[in-house]
Amino acid sequence: MAIFAFYPVEAVNRRADGINFVIAEGVDEAAARSAASALVGASNLSVWTAVSVEAGMDPVAVEGMPVGASDSITWPTRTRGNATLGA
Repeated sequence: MAIFAFYPVEAVNRRADGINFVIAEGVDEAAARSAASALVGASNLSVWTAVSVEAGMDPVAVEGMPVGASDSITWPTRTRGNATLGA
C-alpha cells in the first residue's frame, strides 16, 4: 500500500471548511485519492496535488488539528465546527 498527501495548490480549489490537507492510503494514487475524497465528502479532490509520503520527503506542517473519520481510534473525530467526517 502507498500513502499520499493531497492538497490544493490553487486558492480557488481550497475548501471553505478549512480542510485542505488529507493523507490517505491505497494500492495506488487513485485509490488513495478516492479514500481521501470519501473521508471529506468531496469529489473535487481530483484537482488537488498528490505527494507520495515516503522516506526522504520534505517535512511539512499543517495549521489546525487533524481530524479522522468518525470511527477513528488514531485521530480526533470532530472538526472545528464539531462535525464528523465520512469514510
